[in-house]
Amino acid sequence: MEIFELILLMLSGVFISNVVSRLIPSISVPLIQVGLGICLAIPLSGHSIELNPELFLLLFMAPLLFNDGANVNKKALWAVRKPILLLSVGLVFLTVAILGYFIHWMIPIIPFPACFALAAALAPTDAIAVSAMANKIKISHKILNILEGESLINDASGLVSFQFAVAALITSSFSIFQASTSFLFLSLGGVVLGAFLSFLKILLMRWFRQLGIENTISFILMELLLPFLIFVVAEHFGVSGILAVVSGGIVHSFSYKHMNPEIVQLNLLSKNTWSVLTFSLNGLVFILLGTQIPIILQTVRQKNYISSDTLLIYILSITLVLLALRFIWVYFFNNFESDSANSFKSKLKTTSLYTISGVRGTITLVSALSLPIELSVGKYFLERDLLIIISAGVILTTLLLANFTLSLFAPKKERITGQKDYTKEIEILREVIEKIKSYQTEENDVEIAEIIHIYNNRILSLTSSTDLNSHVKLLNRYILEMQIEDTKNLLKNRQISLQIAFPTLKRSNKRLYFLTKDKRYKADTFYMELLNNNLHVGNFIPRSFEENRRQLIKLKNSNNQFVLEKLKELKSSTVPQEITDVFIKKYTQQIEKTSERLSITNEYFQEWLDFASQIEREVIQHNYEKGEINRNELKEFRQHLLMLENVIQFIE
Repeated sequence: MEIFELILLMLSGVFISNVVSRLIPSISVPLIQVGLGICLAIPLSGHSIELNPELFLLLFMAPLLFNDGANVNKKALWAVRKPILLLSVGLVFLTVAILGYFIHWMIPIIPFPACFALAAALAPTDAIAVSAMANKIKISHKILNILEGESLINDASGLVSFQFAVAALITSSFSIFQASTSFLFLSLGGVVLGAFLSFLKILLMRWFRQLGIENTISFILMELLLPFLIFVVAEHFGVSGILAVVSGGIVHSFSYKHMNPEIVQLNLLSKNTWSVLTFSLNGLVFILLGTQIPIILQTVRQKNYISSDTLLIYILSITLVLLALRFIWVYFFNNFESDSANSFKSKLKTTSLYTISGVRGTITLVSALSLPIELSVGKYFLERDLLIIISAGVILTTLLLANFTLSLFAPKKERITGQKDYTKEIEILREVIEKIKSYQTEENDVEIAEIIHIYNNRILSLTSSTDLNSHVKLLNRYILEMQIEDTKNLLKNRQISLQIAFPTLKRSNKRLYFLTKDKRYKADTFYMELLNNNLHVGNFIPRSFEENRRQLIKLKNSNNQFVLEKLKELKSSTVPQEITDVFIKKYTQQIEKTSERLSITNEYFQEWLDFASQIEREVIQHNYEKGEINRNELKEFRQHLLMLENVIQFIE
């Protein structure tokens, strides 16, 4: 029961961190979670959570890396593969070698293999914190792609290096030749095995569907269990479980390429489930870090006889060397940003941005906490707590540095307070409408009009109620004026009688006065003008019920047709076109009720809707590639499109 209470308490901390991050967006979520963890250390002072290192890797790293592999933008990563490989492989190995020797030189009491293990744990970066801060600073998409790709691959290279260093620490032996050959075997074996198991899972899901089994809960459970299964099988066969789950996640992402209604529904549920799971796991890691800092700090002081000042010097020195290596590597391999070569100042600024963005996070902490407690039977690893507290200190230092200095190297984004700004999404939807209209012909006029109507409604749903009300009010005034004009023309040409025209004119005039408060539409002015212009004896002659009914239908149809033609001709700079189009659709449908028109066939409508969805995807991607929207907006707009497809395709 005690363990359950501890986990529940930490999950509550994860929840609170999400709320606090909304209230204080200037502070990154990991920093908030570490702070909450330190606060939780007080009620947890008499309790501790002991996790087996291998179990720790399985519980946290397997699902996190699997999800990273599944969500990675493969096309974007391939476009920047050279800088990603330089950072994630070349820089990692360089960091392990140089930083390992530096740590042993500065802290001789730590064995050489343990120094290299610490260096390997500190080598991988964590782009999660940087991605979270991308909402408040302008980081180019290329830099974000490189940072995310680096984080994904250096997780694997850093952890594999860490595992070799730990093995050398336990066995007290190390061979560079054996390590190189083992690295290739572990890496290639892990990639192949992970891809194979993930592909088997895809085939199994297809087989279930062929049998008529569409159990979403079972599919999601299978998906959640897959990374753990891949990791366990990979470790059993002696290959890298880390690389196996990454490749498994990449292959798994291909299972959602074909968008039928069932896949769309499963994809939406999967994304929502994984977003909760990954946020919770990342949050638990940082809160766990916060709870362990006071305990480990006290233990280090007692066992290693190191003062707080000395420990702070160790942490700052290691962080300085870590960032210096990154700065030098990026500066001399100047191929990350094409604009960085224009001047020394811009090159220095870009290099500094890459350096500060190299935040250490979850991978570093998980690696440190997975250090063995015993090196051999009865021989405890006395410096383990010191390595963990140094790792925690480096993580906090890089997080603080990035949180408060990134804005010096990248301009801040303008934040819109209050209501969320949907301007860019509305622009994208308008662009999609224009592209769809270019394919409109007499044969597909009805289907295309219906699809445009759907997109117009989406735009209206994103328009603020204040703007929408003002636009609708303006357009309603225009329509009422057109109805009055057409009714007066019919009355003047004696196509209808005053008896039929008067109720319509009175109602429209009353609404116009309510909307505008214009004296021209006051009742006395209206009645006087009406009588002066319609003093024809024929207009006052009583007619039969059937004749009055015929004239009333004529008036209604004429008003609708007249308003529709005027709306189509309307080119207003004050009323958005989508609002006008919604009214055009309304009057078109009213006219169609009394005429024979082709109805929408589900088959053709679905084909054109799929085509429109494809156009929208292309427009969203094009805006992203141009830098008009960021990665978070890209994911959000794609999610909105998937939700629309899900709703539309389930409509009978």
